[in-house]
This record gives sequence, structure tokens and C-alpha cells, in this order.
Amino acid sequence: MSLSLVRVDDRLIHGQVVLMWSKVRQGDAIILLVDDELGHDEFLKEVFVNAGNAIGKKVYIFTVEQAIEKIPKAVSGKKSYYLIAKKIEQLYQLSVKGVEFGNEIIFGTASKAEGTQKVYNNIYLSQKDFQYCDKLTAKGMKIHFKLIPNEQGLSWESVKNGLLKGE
Repeated sequence: MSLSLVRVDDRLIHGQVVLMWSKVRQGDAIILLVDDELGHDEFLKEVFVNAGNAIGKKVYIFTVEQAIEKIPKAVSGKKSYYLIAKKIEQLYQLSVKGVEFGNEIIFGTASKAEGTQKVYNNIYLSQKDFQYCDKLTAKGMKIHFKLIPNEQGLSWESVKNGLLKGE
């Protein structure tokens, strides 16, 4: 059917997704997570799948390479999914490989790390992240920085213009 929420969030599944976004973005209680590190960690995969089961949400975890095959199959089915990537780079890699995931990305938490710059509440991006955002928006993607549904948030254009002005 479709992806009703495409999100970048380094925490992947947490209260904002389960309690807030699920009320405004319809889904069939299925979450697709894309992260190479998590995709290779059997213990953490089990933790996320069990956490999803505990709240009535089916969770599938893929590496980027696995997601290239799996996401188009999911989207062509009858159910609606949430797609959550740990990093914008992963969505960019999917896009480069021709994976269609709609035209909107909502940025959730991207934690502070060395070499990152704050662009919005709890969202820090590296220079590479800026490049991925630019490349995705050049393809027609709309990127919004918005932790919860009822906040105004910022668009990538606003963030980029603010950074260029030194704000």
C-alpha cells in the first residue's frame, strides 16, 4: 500500500513514534527499520522485535542492502508501513539504488556527536548529512525537522538558509 511515515531517528523506536506519530500517520502496526549495525546484531534485533510485539507493532529490521529488495515489496503490498532509518545516509543510499519511499522525510532525534552542528531541538547534523539532505531535496524530497507531530518544526530550506546566515 504505502509508507505513511518516513523518519530519520537515531533512537529508531521510542515513545514519540509509538504514542504520537502513530495517532496522526495511519499504519498497519508494522515498522520497517533500516540500519546496517542493527541489521547485523542478532541480540539487538531480538530486543527491537520483542519491544514491537509488546506494543502490538510488527517490526522488521533490514540492512540497507536488504532494504533495497524488501521495501519495494512491502510498499507494493496491501498494508501501510512506517520506515525508520537511523541516519539520513541510509535513506540517501536507498534513493540512489532506486528505492521509492515517497517524497517526505521527517527528522527526529539525531544526537550530538563529534563533527555535528545543532540544526533544531535534539537534531545535530554533520557536513555529510547536509550533503545528503541537499541531494535528496534536489530529487524533490521534502525534509522536515520535527520531533513530534503538533510542533511547527523547520523545513530543510529554513535550516539551510539559517546555517548560511550563521544562525
